[in-house]
Amino acid sequence: MLAVSPGARAIELQPHEAVYDLSLVSQSSNFSSIDGRIALQLKPDACAGLSIDYRFLARFHQDDEVTVTDQQTVARESRDGKRYEFRTRTVVDGTEQSLVEGVAVNEGDKTKVSFESPVKRETELPLSVFPLGHTAELVEKALAGERLVQANLFDGDEEADKLLTTTSLILPAKPETRPENPEVAKTLEGLRSWNVVESYYNTDSDGDGLPVFETRYRLYENGVSDELRLDFGEYTLAGGLDRLQFYDRPTDCPASQ
Repeated sequence: MLAVSPGARAIELQPHEAVYDLSLVSQSSNFSSIDGRIALQLKPDACAGLSIDYRFLARFHQDDEVTVTDQQTVARESRDGKRYEFRTRTVVDGTEQSLVEGVAVNEGDKTKVSFESPVKRETELPLSVFPLGHTAELVEKALAGERLVQANLFDGDEEADKLLTTTSLILPAKPETRPENPEVAKTLEGLRSWNVVESYYNTDSDGDGLPVFETRYRLYENGVSDELRLDFGEYTLAGGLDRLQFYDRPTDCPASQ
């Protein structure tokens, strides 16, 4: 078992735009149906890092009522894995429910988080990896043949003091399996990939060891994901890439230190 160590990453993620259509595959609640969409833009921020524009829209249908939740995250992660700026806005039926924004910095053996919203405060966590660094580390370990990876993760959660950790199981993907969308399949042709089962834990985790959230996905060597399965406990959504477009990487950037 290998723990992820935050820091400069050897794997350079592919800047891209991706859209995923999701549908309900299982539930323990009483929704008549749930559908959703994830839209992601990962763009270079000069040579200093990558900017993230992430939106997750879900519609919950129950009888004649529809509840729409809209989570919008704009973030920036430095190339050396030491700084993460984040702003997440959650809207339900057109009304803002929460706004979380701040900056996290890795210094020594600590991750120092300064929140600006919903209230100004600071907290310290055990040294944690940020989302893009985590993805890059998973690719790096998969290429090295590692199968089990654990990490402390900070992703901008307001409840950072609950100490989010992840355990990822990396399994070989069948090379003959291709994305359903032919254009997406062409874009990803020739890339190595793995099936990842990732479980998230914090201080709210079940006493029997059950995670607070679990996701399964196919991870490509350039950092693109497909074949998503998102298990929220009361319901599970699944779906794949509906659209994928690559952006150019910046040129003449110094190598990571």
